[in-house]
Amino acid sequence: MKFTCNTKEIATAVGAASKVVNAHTTVPILSNVLLQAEDGKISVRATDLELTLEHAFPAEIAEGGSVTVPAKLFSSYLGNLPAGLLELTGTATRASVKCERSNYDFHALPADEYPPLPSATVGSSFTIGAKRLREGIDATIFAASNEEARGAVLMGTLLEIENNALTMVATDGYRLAKYQTTLDEGINGVEKYIIPSRALAEAARNLGGAESITVRALGAQSNQLQLTSADTTITVRLVDGQYPNYGQVIPARFDRSVTVNTQALIGSLRRAELVAGDRASMVKLAVSNQTLIVTASSDVSGNAYEELEVEQMGDDLTIAFNARYLVEILNHVKSAQTAIEFLGPLSPAAIRPIEPPEGGQQLYVLMPLRQ
Repeated sequence: MKFTCNTKEIATAVGAASKVVNAHTTVPILSNVLLQAEDGKISVRATDLELTLEHAFPAEIAEGGSVTVPAKLFSSYLGNLPAGLLELTGTATRASVKCERSNYDFHALPADEYPPLPSATVGSSFTIGAKRLREGIDATIFAASNEEARGAVLMGTLLEIENNALTMVATDGYRLAKYQTTLDEGINGVEKYIIPSRALAEAARNLGGAESITVRALGAQSNQLQLTSADTTITVRLVDGQYPNYGQVIPARFDRSVTVNTQALIGSLRRAELVAGDRASMVKLAVSNQTLIVTASSDVSGNAYEELEVEQMGDDLTIAFNARYLVEILNHVKSAQTAIEFLGPLSPAAIRPIEPPEGGQQLYVLMPLRQ
């Protein structure tokens, strides 16, 4: 193969693909990215066999073909090139690059050893605005578990599609994040997919800048999902399992609530957490007389006490939370004011933005700590 392209475009494509590569893989070819030249475009592909990313960009192709190059090394090299044009010549064992007055040779592995693309059998498909999907990903995946011991299901995010409605849910058993929005083009009926949260993070990073994203189920068992936008495609193997019945976690009713300034509460919680200092980061919230009192105590650090003005509805209440979890939830609330609803000191609390994002609805549920 032989082609000439813009250094910035190839650096962007290879840089994005290299993030998919597993640095600890024991299969040498999976440490490489695959470059394919055909039809006036270069496609750059990387995979760890669970997640595949492919990005294409225009190039002047003198000779079609394929080559694989070490992902991290090649990405670092390209990232240090000046703006301009690059010429790459590839064989089964070598990739030679010319840029201005420099010449580099990189060891390659045969392209025919690279894993093929996933099955092209297409099942259900839908289309969603890229901005709404990115907002949904940002609003939910942080609540998924990052502990393998808790299982792959809780490390994933649930996508629930019913006609033209999309619900995204993530939970680690202590907190739950839910985002609802509408699709540009929906499906007939109901589909549920559990997607590894890492794959959704890559989708937000690589697809979020486009106008819309098409999502297709692949495989005879619909065990893979493909997200496509313009010249970028992400294909991911779905998590096999049953997602918890998240509706059971959300109380059917609440009997008291407060409305509070979001940033003011975040600041108070962060300061109180410094004093709490223990693993649970316990802070107490006491609601009384239109005031929210944030307290924490530690035999080592001392005591914290802050008051915030709130709009209170219902009876007084004292409840304890993990401050770190509550701050992380509030960091994903873009509204100036946040509503927190309670049922009792030992029941889950619901957190909602007073002004939800355009086209979406956010809900967070947080389990309290025993005082």
